[in-house]
Amino acid sequence: MARIFRATYVKMRTVKDRKGRVVYDLKNGRRVARRAPVLGKDGKTVLAESRKWYVEYRDADGIVRRVPGFTDRKATEQLAAKLEREAAQRKTGLIDRHAEHRKRPLSEHLAEWKAALLAKGTTRQYAEVQAARAGDVIEGCGYRYWPDLSASRVQAFVSDLRKDRTEKRGVSARTANGYLQAVRQFCRWMVRDDRAPDNPLAHLQGYNARAEPRTVRRAMTEEECLALLRAAEDGPERYGICGADRAALYRAALGTGFRANEMRHLTPVDFALDDAPPTITVRACYSKRRREDVQPIAPGLAAMLRDYLADKDPDEPVFVMPDRTNVARMLRGDLEGAGIPHEDDSGRVLDFHALRHTYISLMARAGVPPKVLMDLARHSDINLTMAFYSHTLVSDRAEALSALPDLTGRPAGGRRKAATGTYDASPHQADFTPQDAKQSDKRDGAHAQPTGPWRIRTSDQWIMSPLLYPLS
Repeated sequence: MARIFRATYVKMRTVKDRKGRVVYDLKNGRRVARRAPVLGKDGKTVLAESRKWYVEYRDADGIVRRVPGFTDRKATEQLAAKLEREAAQRKTGLIDRHAEHRKRPLSEHLAEWKAALLAKGTTRQYAEVQAARAGDVIEGCGYRYWPDLSASRVQAFVSDLRKDRTEKRGVSARTANGYLQAVRQFCRWMVRDDRAPDNPLAHLQGYNARAEPRTVRRAMTEEECLALLRAAEDGPERYGICGADRAALYRAALGTGFRANEMRHLTPVDFALDDAPPTITVRACYSKRRREDVQPIAPGLAAMLRDYLADKDPDEPVFVMPDRTNVARMLRGDLEGAGIPHEDDSGRVLDFHALRHTYISLMARAGVPPKVLMDLARHSDINLTMAFYSHTLVSDRAEALSALPDLTGRPAGGRRKAATGTYDASPHQADFTPQDAKQSDKRDGAHAQPTGPWRIRTSDQWIMSPLLYPLS
């Protein structure tokens, strides 16, 4: 039953001095008049009632709601009856509780979802990318309101994005999954925020990104790494970066496994080369997983970096790097100078991110335990480390086969192998007294079963029990 009441509040009055002037205080940088509660004759605070009536009721979810009514009591009672009737109808399903949100454009919901992502603590870049991808799907499908959403149309739109055209190549399976994930995340938020009854894209299937990767990287061998570093040091200037700076960049990437964007934002204050062990810190704002990563490095790399950082400005980046495209071209030029093909016969490529693959693969070949390898790679899943980043060579796999026993040759000394089954048994072996014969000798010899060396171990049920399994 709804309750109708008038709200009460403490009656206030403006404080004046003896000369009738209003006394002011400094509050929030402005001059505001001081107000004090009015006291009655008994010295207690005087409570005043509001002019407007209020309605207090329980909605369809059982939550107590309080809404303002009117100055007229009868009009407020009619409002209370209406609110109670609508709550009962929503509870029984006669009224759609999400009707107001269905009438709002999806663009408004997208803007509020983006604001919710930012309020949750995600980075602005992540919120903008997710909102943009979901918006592209919604706009591409021609959706304007929530009831327009259809899983089949979304699947068809994303499938069309993957088609190659003359002027542009289609998106990869991984990028297509990014679009699907963004729009499904938006739909899940609509349901959690009680703006929609259910998620129409809940059963939308993604693509298998492993089955058709666009870029398959490989890891370099130790000899290739040394050749690359020599070619970079002796090579000409590329994209405004001298050979010594490029070699230092490659050494640091091969010794830390840092990504290109993480390397680009390292400053001298991030290097603790005199600690035991020496470390390099990637700040959370530049780390892919948005955490501060403290990466230990080898003493040899620390000694090289100590000399390299001697004349660096503490506030400037340590490594001067071009943009993403030119970084790949710069590395490709140094690979050509070292005589290393950028792409092998199977289509696997070497780019800057391949240096991270090389870092992990070299440690795996050295026998680093998988758990430690996962932590050094800063992965949250061991399968990602071992399946995608840990590459093995044919020579590594061939060397591992040496642990297998040789099953092709005959045993030493030319001795005959012992019989192990029914068809390998011989009826004339060395003379011995079986256990069955020993037990039967203790019983009456007339009733003893004939036993001897011709008895064999077998799983043939007819041999074991010919009375139960006759031949005919």
